[in-house]
Amino acid sequence: MWHALIDREMLERYMYMGSITSDWREGSPILWKSEWQGKSLEVRGAVLRVDPQRALEYSYSRPIFPSARRVQAPSSYYRVAIELFDDGEGTRIELTQHNNTTRKELEHPEGSWRLTLGNLRWLLEGDRSGRS
Repeated sequence: MWHALIDREMLERYMYMGSITSDWREGSPILWKSEWQGKSLEVRGAVLRVDPQRALEYSYSRPIFPSARRVQAPSSYYRVAIELFDDGEGTRIELTQHNNTTRKELEHPEGSWRLTLGNLRWLLEGDRSGRS
């Protein structure tokens, strides 16, 4: 499970971004790149906490369109905390996202995280059974 949270190839298979770059060490930057409606976009962040096999915490910006040259203060970034627990039958994930400023801003990531975690589960269960 841990490998899927920090391995670029795995991340790109279940997250909705074209590419992800980071070395996943505390203090390191994270850069996600993708396209939306034909325009390049970036999401920038930083690794905040790493506890291998147990927890990962990072920040990330709202989408940035490089052509707009808009800068976001890191204090406005979202903060994601992922905790892993062995529940005897497998690994349970607890994920929280902080710094949502409106109800609508909260609802969008809730749906996105449900899809992302569903993709992760499918990927990991497929790998375990010999499928990919």
